[in-house]
Amino acid sequence: MALQSIRLLLWLLALWRNAALEQSYTEYATLLRAHLMNGLDAAVPPKSVRTVDYSQAGTEVRMSIRFFKVQGVSASEGQMRLKVWVRMTWSDLRLAWDPAAFGNVTETTFRAVGSSDLEGTEIWVPDIQLYNSNEGNQATLEGANPIAYNDGTVFWSRPGILDTMCRFTGLVAFPFDRLKCAMEWGGWSLSDGLQGINLTDVGYVFLTNEDTAGASYQEYGIRSVDVSLKQTFYDALPNQPWTIVKYTVELERATFYYGTLILFPTILITYLSFGVFFMSHEVGERLSFGITLLLVVEVMRTSVAAFVPICGELLWIDLFMLVNSFFCCASLLETMTVLFFAFHTDEHLLPDWLAWLAPWLFCGSEAERRALKVVESQAGQVYRRISKGILQPGKSSFRSLEQLQEQEHLSESDTAKLIFFENLFYMLDSDSNGLIAMEDASVMLSFVNLSRSRDDLEKILTAHFSEHHRLNCADFVEICVEIMWNLPFEEIRMGAENYNSSYMRFTKLCASYWLTWSKTVDRWCRFWLPMCFTVALGILFNLELQDEYATNPAAEMFQGFGPSYMTVAGVFRSLIMPFFAVICILAWLYMRKQAQKQKITKEVTPEPDLKPIVPRWSVQQAKVTPAVVEDVED
Repeated sequence: MALQSIRLLLWLLALWRNAALEQSYTEYATLLRAHLMNGLDAAVPPKSVRTVDYSQAGTEVRMSIRFFKVQGVSASEGQMRLKVWVRMTWSDLRLAWDPAAFGNVTETTFRAVGSSDLEGTEIWVPDIQLYNSNEGNQATLEGANPIAYNDGTVFWSRPGILDTMCRFTGLVAFPFDRLKCAMEWGGWSLSDGLQGINLTDVGYVFLTNEDTAGASYQEYGIRSVDVSLKQTFYDALPNQPWTIVKYTVELERATFYYGTLILFPTILITYLSFGVFFMSHEVGERLSFGITLLLVVEVMRTSVAAFVPICGELLWIDLFMLVNSFFCCASLLETMTVLFFAFHTDEHLLPDWLAWLAPWLFCGSEAERRALKVVESQAGQVYRRISKGILQPGKSSFRSLEQLQEQEHLSESDTAKLIFFENLFYMLDSDSNGLIAMEDASVMLSFVNLSRSRDDLEKILTAHFSEHHRLNCADFVEICVEIMWNLPFEEIRMGAENYNSSYMRFTKLCASYWLTWSKTVDRWCRFWLPMCFTVALGILFNLELQDEYATNPAAEMFQGFGPSYMTVAGVFRSLIMPFFAVICILAWLYMRKQAQKQKITKEVTPEPDLKPIVPRWSVQQAKVTPAVVEDVED
């Protein structure tokens, strides 16, 4: 208790003495400044006690930076702006004095703007600049008066903004990156011979006392700071060392925004694009649905481009967007393939003049195509076999136009025949060029005139015209008149319908074959494309992209995919989905095998155990017979 009372009395005595000094502080401080400024040259480095071997002139400057807040980072422009307090301490024995001679004044202040502004600066201040600044320190750091103490120590603290041009490292992993920006400080016109540079403690401090310090609702925050010193020599002054203080600021990005509003929606849209595999080919919006989702992914990709610089390095976000665009394009390409197969009716996928390049792209096997392709009428062959002994060699259904001209007039059935013959030509003229091949005409005529085979009809047409002649409408009608005029009109009409049905049968075969392929493509893509996309995502989110800009300052800007690696844990995490896919495939094969086995070994009641089927009237007779017999006996 007595010790506390003594301390209180000493504190009150010191307070009384300071109060006494304050009454005359202005006079003593004015005298002190006049004394110190007498003959002082602010451009000449100070005098101090140095401990280095290479120089005893000048002074040692200790510097430290107190980080207040990250004002802004522009990765696309390569800039970082930090709100800081830059502090420097040095010794200048020219500013030392005896406090007793100046009313116990132990400190005073001087005006200072910068080492290059001698008019606004009263004392010598360090010539230490930020080498990679976007604007000079004198423009971004606010003016502050250095404080000189009676032992010659000078303390200079300036608040302001450090606008730094950064050679960012780590941006390749955007948006899961940790950006690093290096700030290099050193003397501009004074080397270590007159201005040595050291650190105060570790060289940096984080503000914790002020309530406004730190970050909130910001994209970036300072994760760590690393400070290192190195000495270098320049060709202009090879005998003088220059100390460079390198501050490496590591920034941590708030990734929740990018993950929630960019990555997750993009992944969801890509998965939605796989929904076309479950749509029928008859749905008209299937193609437009895939195109719309692909455009949405491209819009997301364009939005991301505003956050990153246009550079040659392939960033993680670029790789992510490329993977999503690729699988959306794959879904769209699959839809186009399915629609092509579903509505394809030709026997070959390629045009006729290219079919020889890929003979394996025909629909079905060659035997199936030969069995169903329209060659000639099968009814005609049966008719000719049955009528082989009935038909006379000299008897023919041919009739020339000269014979028709001998008739006085044509009947209604004759006029209908002529109209129907012209209609047959238009039916055979599938490409509407006004010409048909003799092969197509002979095949159709074999269906109408059952007494003549296709070979016979081709010989007849070749005899009338040249071998490679193509028939026009007039030629075809004339041939029909000569070959089918004596045939009943109903028989001609039914033969034409039969030819059309046979032709459509082969078309249906091709359409059914390609439709089966379209359903097969859909069925396989429903499993493999989503699975491959999920595996790709697993690899992407465990892939560590990096650059060599931090470890190798002389590294040049690379193009495309840079160095990458994957941790052991990342490898195992990325193998989860392939392992799950293998399990699904094995389970599917096992269930398929069990279903086939159950279908084959389905129990069937043996024939001896089958109960005889008794007609209903037999059962009734069996029930009625005993009663009838008794009545008869009675």
